[in-house]
Amino acid sequence: MTTEKLTPLMQQYFQIKSQYPDTILLFQVGDFYELFFEDAKVASSFLAIALTKRGKCKGEDVPLCGVPIHAINHYLVKLIKGGFKVAICDQLTKPVPGQVVERGVTQVFTPGTLTDSSMLDEKSASYLFSFYPQKDSWGLVFTELLTAQLFATSVPAGAYKMLESELIRFFPDEVILPNLNSFKSFTTYFRQLGYMVGFAQTNDFKDDIAGPDVAKLWMEKQFNEKIFAKLQEQTAISSTLQTLYFYLKRHQEKSLDHFRNIQFYQPDDYLILDSATQKNLEIVKNNQDGGRKNTLLFVMDKAKTPMGSRTIKKWLLRPLIQQDKILQRQEVVGNLCKQIDTMQQLEELLSAVSDIERIIGRIALRRALLQDYIALKNSLSLLPLIKVILQKNLRGILIDAIQEKFADFSTLIQLLEVSLNDDSTNDWKIKKGFDLQLDRLRDLVGNSQKEILKLEQKEVARTKINSLKIRYNRVAGYYIEVTNPNLNLVPDDYIEQQKLVNRKRFVTQELKDLEREILKAQNEIEVVENNVFERVKSEVEEQLSLLRHCAQGLSYLDALFSFAKVAYENNYVAPVFNDEQNIVIKDGRHPVVEQKLENNFEPNDTNLTNSESMWIITGPNMGGKSTYLRQVALISIMAQCGGFIPAQSAQLPILDRVFTRIGSGDNLVEGKSTFLVEMEETATICTQATKNSLVILDEVGRGTSTFDGIALAQAIIEYIIQNIGARCLFATHYHELTQLAQKFSGISNYQMLSRKVKNQVVFLHKVAPGASGTSFGIEVAKLAQLPPKIIKRASLILEKMEQKANLLNGKKMEFQSSLFGAFAVDGKSDEEIQELQIKVGYLEKELEKKEKVVQKFSEINLDNITPKQAFDLLWELKSK
Repeated sequence: MTTEKLTPLMQQYFQIKSQYPDTILLFQVGDFYELFFEDAKVASSFLAIALTKRGKCKGEDVPLCGVPIHAINHYLVKLIKGGFKVAICDQLTKPVPGQVVERGVTQVFTPGTLTDSSMLDEKSASYLFSFYPQKDSWGLVFTELLTAQLFATSVPAGAYKMLESELIRFFPDEVILPNLNSFKSFTTYFRQLGYMVGFAQTNDFKDDIAGPDVAKLWMEKQFNEKIFAKLQEQTAISSTLQTLYFYLKRHQEKSLDHFRNIQFYQPDDYLILDSATQKNLEIVKNNQDGGRKNTLLFVMDKAKTPMGSRTIKKWLLRPLIQQDKILQRQEVVGNLCKQIDTMQQLEELLSAVSDIERIIGRIALRRALLQDYIALKNSLSLLPLIKVILQKNLRGILIDAIQEKFADFSTLIQLLEVSLNDDSTNDWKIKKGFDLQLDRLRDLVGNSQKEILKLEQKEVARTKINSLKIRYNRVAGYYIEVTNPNLNLVPDDYIEQQKLVNRKRFVTQELKDLEREILKAQNEIEVVENNVFERVKSEVEEQLSLLRHCAQGLSYLDALFSFAKVAYENNYVAPVFNDEQNIVIKDGRHPVVEQKLENNFEPNDTNLTNSESMWIITGPNMGGKSTYLRQVALISIMAQCGGFIPAQSAQLPILDRVFTRIGSGDNLVEGKSTFLVEMEETATICTQATKNSLVILDEVGRGTSTFDGIALAQAIIEYIIQNIGARCLFATHYHELTQLAQKFSGISNYQMLSRKVKNQVVFLHKVAPGASGTSFGIEVAKLAQLPPKIIKRASLILEKMEQKANLLNGKKMEFQSSLFGAFAVDGKSDEEIQELQIKVGYLEKELEKKEKVVQKFSEINLDNITPKQAFDLLWELKSK
C-alpha cells in the first residue's frame, strides 16, 4: 500500500511496518499500543479484544484495536506463546502541538529471543535453533541467549530421524532458516513438527556458501583461533552460525557481543533417546496434557532454584556415556546422602539464591531491572557460606570443579550494597550517600520549601512587610505577593510580575535563581540517577564472565543436591557399572509409579545377560508388563545421568542408545496409520540399535492381522537376536512367540504372574520365568465395567473359539506325529533329511489349507444362507 494522501501518523506507520513485515506491530499512540489493518484483525481475534476502526485509508475503513501500555506484558505473553513475532514501536519524543511524535521499534519479541522472566518458563531453557542444509550434511546450532551458550553439530543430509532426535533433546522455542526459496520444503517440515519458523533475511546473504564477509568477521572476532579454524573446516556449521548471526543482528543485536565459545558435539556423545523413547517413557512431558506431572523430571527435580531445575532437565535429556563423569556425579550424590546435616544446610542456602543465571543474561543484554541487581547482590552474598560448607564437608573432582567457579565477588557485593536502593518506601534507584551530585540535587528538591521559607523570612525582615508571602503556581512559578497597603515598602530591586485587585506579585533575582536551581534539579535528578546507575551496571558487566561461571557452578550444585534429596527420600541406591553389558537389577521399581502407589509398588528383578539377552514377556493386560518395561529403561537412564536408582542393587552397562516401541497412535497430519507409525519406529530400532543398546518392545505387530503380526514379530525378534545382539525386553500377547526360546539360546520366556479367584483375576505384578497361559482379556473387561451383556456374549464366543482351536490343534498334532513317524531320520544322509524336511513343509501347508476350509464351514450360519450363497461357497471351495 502506498503512503500517498495519508495522514502523517499513517505515513509513519507504513514506513516502520515496511521494515518489519512479518511481525505484529504494536504502535504507541499516547497511553495505548495500537494495531492497524491485518495486524488488528489477527490480534483482536486471537486476544479476544474489540476490533474497531480509525478513519479512512484509500477510501476504506482502517481496522484498529489497542491495548493499554500498563497491560502490555499480559498481551505480549499471549501473542508470543501463540507463535507470533511482535515488534514494539515506542514514542521516542514527547508530544508537541503541531509536530509528529518521533517513533521507532525498540524491541522485537520472538519465542526464541525472549529475555523477560515473565515471558519464560523458569524451569525450562529457551533455545533458538538455527538450521542450514548443505548437499552432504546439515548444520545444527542451538543457542541459549541468556547464558550465551552455543551447541553445534552436524548430521548427514537426509538424516531426518537424527535431526528429530536432536530437536527433542533441546526442545527449541523457534527454528531459524535463511529466507531462501530452496528452503521452503524445510519450512513446511518444521512447521508440521509444531515449531515456529523465523527467517534470516535473504538480502543479508551472498551467493557463495560461506556467506557474507561481515558474518565471518564477527566469528573471527568473537571466537579464538581454534574454534574459528574448526568453523572453517565444518562449512555446514559455519553457514548455520551465519544464519543465526543475521537473525540476531535484526532481533537481538546486543546478544552477539557475548558469544565466546561453541560446544561442538556429536549426537552420540550422549546417550541417544529418540523422540519416540522420550514420549513413551514420559521423561520430561506426560502423555496426558504435556505437563511435568507424572514424569521422570517431576520425580527427580527437587532443586531449590529455577536454574537447578533447568540443569536437571538438560541432564535427563542428555545422559552421559563417559563412565568417569557419571561416577563423579554419583560420588557427590553419595556423599550428600551420608551427610544429612550438610544436605539441609545447602538446602537452606540454595533456597535463598535467585535465578542469577537468567539475571546475568539480562544484565549482559541490558534488559535487567533494579530488582535484578539487588537479587544478584543478595545471592552472591551467600557464596562464602556455601564455599565453607563444601570445603568442610565434601570432597571430590566435581565438587572441586564447582568451587573453582566461585570467584571472590566481595568488591562487587560491596559496590551493589552501597549503591543500590533496596528500600521499597521510595522509588530511588541509587542510595543516599553514594553520589554527591545526586544527593545535592535531591536535597535541593527535598528542601526546596525550606529554602523558600528561609528566603521569605529574609525578605520580611528586610522589607518590614509582615504579610509578605512567597507562593507558587504552575503558570507563574515562584513569586512574592504584597498587599496594596504595603506597596510603599517594596524595595527597588523587586520586579513587578502581575497586578491584581488588592495585591501585586513580584520576583527578585535571588528568587529567580533559586527557582531555576530547583527546577533544574528536578529535571536533572532522573538523568543523574540514570547515569550513576549506568556506571554501576558497567562495573557489573566487567565481571560477566566470572558471574556466568558462578551461575553454572550453583546450578550444578543445586542439581546434585536434588539428586541426593530424591535418593535419600526414596531409598535409591548407587548402581555399579560393568563392561559385559549385563543389566542385573535386584528389586527394581518404577520411579514414577511407585510414588503414585505410595510405597505399595511390587519390585521386580531383571537379569539381561549374555545367556539371556532377550526376554519374551507374556501376561494379562493390566498385569504390569508395560510398567516393568519402562522401569528398566528409566533405571538405566537415571544411572547414566549420575543419579541413584530405585532398586535394592544394580549392575548396569554404559548404554549408547535406549529405544522403545510402546503404545500405538496415528499420525493424522502426515496421513500415517497406527501400524505404519509402529513399523517406522521399529525400523529405526532395527537400523540404529547396536549391541550396546537397550531395546524395549511392547506388543509389536498388533496393529495388523494376527498372522501378519506374529510373522513380523518373530522376524523382528530373530533379527535382533541374530544381527544386533542388543539387550531386549519384548512384551507380547502372541503366545506362539514363546516357542522361540527353544530355538535361540539367548531368548528366555518370562511372565507377569496373575491368579484367577472366583471368576476374577488378581494381578500379582511379579515377573517370573515361564510363559503365561492366558491373557484374561474378559476379566479385564469386567474390571473396566463393560456391560454384563457384552461380557456374557464374549464368554460364549470365547468358549466356542477355544473348542474349535483345541479340535484343530488335536488333529494337527495327530497328523504331525504320524508324519514324523513315517519319515524317521535315523540313519539317513543330510540330503535325505533335507528332502524329508521339504516334504514335511509341503504337507504342513496342505494341512493349513484344510484347516482353513474347516474353519470356513464352521462359520456358516445354515439358517440364514441362501441357495445362491451356498452355490458360490461350493464353487469357491472346489476352486481351492
